[in-house]
Amino acid sequence: MNTVLIGAVALASWATSGETYDDYYQAYRAAKSQQRMLLIDFESGVNFGQLGAPFRDRHVFCSVPIDYEIDGQRLIDHPAFRALERNPGVVIVDLEDEQLFGKAVSVLPQKHCLPSKMTALLDLPTGSLTQRTLIWALRVHPSGPRSVYGTAATHLMNHASRHSGVQAGANNQHHDMSHPGSSEIVAESWPWNKNVVDAAIDIVWSWSQSPGHWGAASQSWGSYGYDMKTNGQKWYATGVFSN
Repeated sequence: MNTVLIGAVALASWATSGETYDDYYQAYRAAKSQQRMLLIDFESGVNFGQLGAPFRDRHVFCSVPIDYEIDGQRLIDHPAFRALERNPGVVIVDLEDEQLFGKAVSVLPQKHCLPSKMTALLDLPTGSLTQRTLIWALRVHPSGPRSVYGTAATHLMNHASRHSGVQAGANNQHHDMSHPGSSEIVAESWPWNKNVVDAAIDIVWSWSQSPGHWGAASQSWGSYGYDMKTNGQKWYATGVFSN
């Protein structure tokens, strides 16, 4: 995963909660100094003024045009934002977590930037781009599966990441019979869904078609882990749960 290093390292003074920046440098420095998430809006059309205070308090907002440049490079062309495919949308960079610091952990193309989907995006647990995107896809599903409202446990998230990588490496969907927890679900995307957001939605739909998998995904658990990995042909996903 690419780290977003475009931005000065000097710290800025604390910004007023709810302020929206139109300068990436200033927004990055403010988020870094406050250890908050940096949300970059590339002409998504979202009215950020309607977002609730609990979500705004965790994020520093930066709104820039598609063609916004830093040192002659368009910001949206940065590899970390590839999932936007150079189109309008939203990116969240983690400047809270030591392990994920400076990495893009959420992307949302404009077609998905609806109020309910944006609210879900801003309330996700700490995790990688693939982990948070798959959790987001479950949270916005009309059936409201309950597995993603427990605790995102580190050991379960690590298992989901590892086993998704094993499936992708083998190009074969299968269970890990020694998985931690009480239950495990797996899935693969259609080969034409290369974009991480579309693939996550596809995977959740696939789970919803299997009574056994969907029963586990829909159940309330104390702890859960989700992740998905690609081999360039398909995405493979894992969910694992424990009480």
